[in-house]
Amino acid sequence: MQRLFSTALMVAILGGGGWMFFKGLHLEDVKQILVTGSSNSGGGGPAIGASPVSNIPSWNPPPGATIKIASFNIQVFGDAKAGKPYVIDTICQIISNFDVVAIQEIRTQDDLFVQKFVHRLNQLSGRQYDFRVGERLGNTRSTEQYAFVFDTQRIEVHPQLVRTISDPDNLMHREPFYAFFATRGIPNLNERFTFMLVNVHTDPDVAKEEMDALAQVYSVLRRYPIGQDRRTEDDIILLGDFNTKVPNAPSGSVGRSSRPLTLNDLAGLGRITDIYPVIQNQPTNVVKSMLHDNILFHRPSTAEFTGRGGVYDIQSIHGLSLDQVKQVSDHLPVWAEFSVTEADLSNRVASGAAGASR
Repeated sequence: MQRLFSTALMVAILGGGGWMFFKGLHLEDVKQILVTGSSNSGGGGPAIGASPVSNIPSWNPPPGATIKIASFNIQVFGDAKAGKPYVIDTICQIISNFDVVAIQEIRTQDDLFVQKFVHRLNQLSGRQYDFRVGERLGNTRSTEQYAFVFDTQRIEVHPQLVRTISDPDNLMHREPFYAFFATRGIPNLNERFTFMLVNVHTDPDVAKEEMDALAQVYSVLRRYPIGQDRRTEDDIILLGDFNTKVPNAPSGSVGRSSRPLTLNDLAGLGRITDIYPVIQNQPTNVVKSMLHDNILFHRPSTAEFTGRGGVYDIQSIHGLSLDQVKQVSDHLPVWAEFSVTEADLSNRVASGAAGASR
């Protein structure tokens, strides 16, 4: 599938202090990406740069403080799991280890499902999580939603930069869902780590072709001016289930081949200069045979990455049997750690298109 997005780009004038996104870019390799969807898809919370609201306690991060960003494909996350309190509570315990979580494979017609889940998450964790959820997506009757769940004490989201990237040529079965975040508790706004998360779930039958399309999406997001100062955001983090199908098994496994992820496995995404996959030699499914899930970013730009990340082993951490873990999901969460403050600009590449593939 070698089709490309069409040439003109939609101008989206967003509210919230004159923010402007996706304006005036003309790329020979990108046909069209439209930004659609609600500007505030579920949940609620302060805009980036706003004063903290009364129900969010102040947080003064100590020097060297970090946040953990995770991705979790919660297999068929919907009514059946909601009917099993011990499964929901285990999922809550897992997510409470992270500050921002991108969730894939929400399958339910209950419009309040994520809200009820986050309510339970807050009850169990004692933290104050909020959420943003995308529209139902898919080429079949079995549609899915993406969501971001984040700790409002540590993280805030820009209310107008929560969107689904529309795909008029149907290059992807489930179009990416993105949001723009910033860390909280740092008085100087220029020192706060700002980042864009792009939530991804490729179709396993055409994963290579969809990763070629994602490379175009990444390139466009890297080049667009954001805000009145028309700066670009260099911390674009793609995370989710990429369905890379890389055989990956613990050493000594009988009858299973094992190899690390290569950039060739990422198709078009792997051809982006200095793209970095956090997960390279660990299985991400619960039977520990394949590497599907990952967190990707441009390594020189996202110098906030501390070098720490990996796969969250539900079975060993929570002391569960394999059958119990399979009731939670067939995937394991993946995570990465980042500084709460922006890295020294002298150690970063110029903002804009640097490092983006064409």
